[in-house]
Amino acid sequence: LALTGCKSKQSEDTQNPDEVGAEGGADGAEGGEAAASSRARGSTATRGADRRTKARKMTAKKPPRGSVEPAEGEAEDEGPNGLVAQGFVVDGVDALPKDFAALGDPAETFTVPNLDFDEIDAADGFPGSGLAGNYVIRFLGSINIVEEAEYELCLHSDDGSRLLLEDTLLVDNDGVHDSAVEACELVYLAPGEYMLEVDYLQFKGPLMTMHFAWGINGGDKEIVPSEVLFKPVLSGS
Repeated sequence: LALTGCKSKQSEDTQNPDEVGAEGGADGAEGGEAAASSRARGSTATRGADRRTKARKMTAKKPPRGSVEPAEGEAEDEGPNGLVAQGFVVDGVDALPKDFAALGDPAETFTVPNLDFDEIDAADGFPGSGLAGNYVIRFLGSINIVEEAEYELCLHSDDGSRLLLEDTLLVDNDGVHDSAVEACELVYLAPGEYMLEVDYLQFKGPLMTMHFAWGINGGDKEIVPSEVLFKPVLSGS
C-alpha cells in the first residue's frame, strides 16, 4: 500500500551526495505546496516537507544480510524478522524520554512484524500488549539495506515518535499531537545492516497511530516491510 504526504526534498533525479558539489543540484520541490494527506486519515500536518536540503550519507557498521529463509514449522513471530518492543508505563509524560534506562525495566516486552498501526482506539491498548493509557515504547532491531539509494524515512504518529539509525537521531516527531502528524528525512544509505530504534509516545488518546514508512529514490512511500527488519539479540535472551 503506497503512502503519500511527506514531500521529497530533492529532485526526482537522485544524486549520490559524494558527487554533488557545494552548489550541486540537490534542490527539493518548491516550498508552499500543500502536502497530501498520509496513510492515516487523521493526518493534519507534515514536518520537514518544504525544506531545501540534500540527503546526508550514512554507512552501516555491518554488511547487509543475505536472504533469510524461515525454518521449517517456524511461526512468523518466532523468526528473525520484525522488531522487539519494550513498553514502559509513564504518568503525565508529554515527551519521549531522553534516557530509557532511567525508566527501569520495561513493563512489557513483545514483538511486532513492522510498524503499521492505523487509528486504533487508544482505550484498547497497543496491539499485542497490555499497554493502555500513558506509555512509551522503544522498538529495537535493525534494518537491512541491500540497495544503495536515497531513502525518505517517515514516521507518522499520534502521539510522538522518533527514529534513530546507528544511534543517530534522524526523524524527530516528538510531542503530544491533536491528531496524527508525519515527519520525514532524507538519507543516502550504503548497503549494510543498520541498527534501528523507533520510539513512540501515547499520551491520552482517543486514538493511537504509528507508521514507519519509506520511499526509495523519490518513489511512492510504503510501510517498511517486515522482510528488511530484524530483531536484536538482547542480553539475557
